[in-house]
Amino acid sequence: MIIIFFIYTLAWFFQAFTGFGAGIFIVSILSFIHDPKVVIVSSTIVNLLGITFMLLFLNRSAKPDFSTLLYLILGSFLGIAISSKILMVIDREALKVLIGLFILSLGIYDVLVQNNYLKIRLKKSAFLGILAGFLSGIFAGLIGMGGPPPVVYLNQICKDVDRIKITLTFFFSTNVLLRIIFYIFYGNPNLWNLNLIIPAFFSVPLGVFLGFYLSRRVKPVFIKKFIAMSIFLLGAMLTFEGFQEFLSFSFKH
Repeated sequence: MIIIFFIYTLAWFFQAFTGFGAGIFIVSILSFIHDPKVVIVSSTIVNLLGITFMLLFLNRSAKPDFSTLLYLILGSFLGIAISSKILMVIDREALKVLIGLFILSLGIYDVLVQNNYLKIRLKKSAFLGILAGFLSGIFAGLIGMGGPPPVVYLNQICKDVDRIKITLTFFFSTNVLLRIIFYIFYGNPNLWNLNLIIPAFFSVPLGVFLGFYLSRRVKPVFIKKFIAMSIFLLGAMLTFEGFQEFLSFSFKH
């Protein structure tokens, strides 16, 4: 219980500070000590709780970019539908490497932009909004990490950090609610583990509060640079893990 409490607090501290990342922390760490399927299903309730507290904090300081949000959601529906089919026929180990390299490239690009080493910025448009959502749906469906494309996109078109966070929070909420509906529909609620869910009612609010408390005491430009660096590190980690899994799979066969 103490380990789970600490993981949830850290995960939602990071999400409240940057706008993304809680799901990555929770699934990647808890899957080492619990059944990954149970973690993934149970995390939907944990994430729904975190999203609720995020919206309570953010609603006072920012409003979502609804036009961009609509395009992101539309694109993600298409991406999830396609990735569900691709997952059945593709080599997941090699795919993880390719997605990792793509996210790593996104991170490098955003780091260069946020530090003014590169002047070519993404512009707000229906096409790029749908594309970011589509890539998010593809990545979420294949490897469970759909955050980076919309994070990088919003990090470049929005100047206000809270506007980035609340738009992402609304976007992630649609994914979580859809997952809960599908889990119920397909009879997976038996995978919801109360031992994984109950600690969230104490740790998630604490993590969200601490994350917002710290973010209010640093300059927005630092947070935007930190977001870019986080995407870069996530891409590097995913690429490394993908190569390890690919090599392990190749040697076994």
